[in-house]
Amino acid sequence: MNRIWIVVAMMLLVTTPTWAQVGAVNPNVPSTITVPPPSGSLPGTPPTTRPSVPFTSDPNQQNNPFPTLLNAGVSGTGWYGVPIRQIYIPPQAVQIVVYAPEQEVTGDQWVAQYTELPGYYVTETTLGYLYPDRWTLSSPAKGLYQWQRVPAGFQRK
Repeated sequence: MNRIWIVVAMMLLVTTPTWAQVGAVNPNVPSTITVPPPSGSLPGTPPTTRPSVPFTSDPNQQNNPFPTLLNAGVSGTGWYGVPIRQIYIPPQAVQIVVYAPEQEVTGDQWVAQYTELPGYYVTETTLGYLYPDRWTLSSPAKGLYQWQRVPAGFQRK
């Protein structure tokens, strides 16, 4: 009796990977592509449609690369272009001036000290540079410093 259950369990395990392969197969006939109007055309110009050539570099809805791959044209960074490389911006030493009451006898109560801004990575894309959230020092008054978050941003080339 146990042998039958083992055989049934093995048959289920053997056929399980084939369930993941069921899906839409690329058609062997042209599918319709909607092409936006060319740049510079009058507003309100309707898009045109044309048949695609399957299994070529011609885009079609069943034959597109995954959106974050380099050959997709649009990356996971949004509409900022395709990532090329990441550039490391090393930590930067910054001089700050702080008040030191114990040095009143010398007449110089303001003392220079150094602190370090943390490093970060900038992503270079085909269209510009993508900066992440990062930290910097803000000085609202002399001798007063506070950490401030700089939001992420994009700078075009």
